[in-house]
Amino acid sequence: MVVWTDIENEPQVQYLLPLVEACRRRGAVVRVTARDYGSTFESLRARDVAFEAVGASYGASKSSKVRGLATRTRALRSVVRRGERPDVLISASRAAALAARSLGIPSFVISDYEHANLTVYRWTRSTILHPDVIEPSAYLAAGIKQPRLLPFSGLKEDLTFSGLALEAADAAVLNGSPRDSRVRVLVRPPAEESHYYREASRTLYLGALRHVARQPQAVIVLAPRYARQRDDLAGLEPENPPIVLEHPVPFLSLLRAVDLVLCSGGTMLREAAYLGIPAYSLFASEVGAVDRHLAAIGRAVLLAGPEDLTRIRIEPTRGFDPLRSNPHLVDELAELIVANAGVADDGGRA
Repeated sequence: MVVWTDIENEPQVQYLLPLVEACRRRGAVVRVTARDYGSTFESLRARDVAFEAVGASYGASKSSKVRGLATRTRALRSVVRRGERPDVLISASRAAALAARSLGIPSFVISDYEHANLTVYRWTRSTILHPDVIEPSAYLAAGIKQPRLLPFSGLKEDLTFSGLALEAADAAVLNGSPRDSRVRVLVRPPAEESHYYREASRTLYLGALRHVARQPQAVIVLAPRYARQRDDLAGLEPENPPIVLEHPVPFLSLLRAVDLVLCSGGTMLREAAYLGIPAYSLFASEVGAVDRHLAAIGRAVLLAGPEDLTRIRIEPTRGFDPLRSNPHLVDELAELIVANAGVADDGGRA
């Protein structure tokens, strides 16, 4: 069995690789393609993963995203045809799902945000793997057929942290700055090029930066998504010199090096919440069921607007307290994919 995974950003490195490695342990041959976006390539190389480079950033405008998606789909078709034909795709990539559909390769897509645009996955008849805290009705409303929904017990972060000795992980030394008694606040700006981005997320994020900058015991650790976001600190005059991450830092070591996380949605918020690090959402788009679940069990705080910024507690973390909602998830999904790949609809061959 040949398993193909396509990785479009750094968070996908973290949760897709453990899953395809579980397939490899079951005898599968693995092919990896990746897009040159953010620190994706650096993260793959840090893990000694061999991959085929295909495409780069699409850009922020809707038209550039459409062109970029079409161009990368064609490029992926060409690359996949040149090598050993995959039996199945495991991904969260729209371009890969389109390429797989056109080549008659069944695709499995991991989804933990039901408000993302699912149109492509409806076209490609992909099988959607999703946490069972997300009601199937969200996907059914988007046109995904019931047989193509496979809910699982646990969270995507059970994949991310599978096999890792969490409590033994070393904290990163950030930009050469030694740890002291001050409170390190990791701030992750919004994904301004995502299709679900709203300007209100940036407004809330900038307000959070100003709020934290005024706290005498706080040190801002800014993890920009794009180089231009480094300028967001200009004119703030924080109480303590901020730390701006100029290069990728392994995500687990980074989380061990901070006391709390302010994040405009996405993977970093959920990883911090999963580990028991105080996690505050600055996400002004529609909140998904996973984030609401984490908030309901006391693992995350959802900040709706500037009036909520006073809820941020600037204090040292008490250490890791991993959730481990399903320690067996990586093996369960690998078995499920291997078992279902042969019976999935293979579409039309190119």
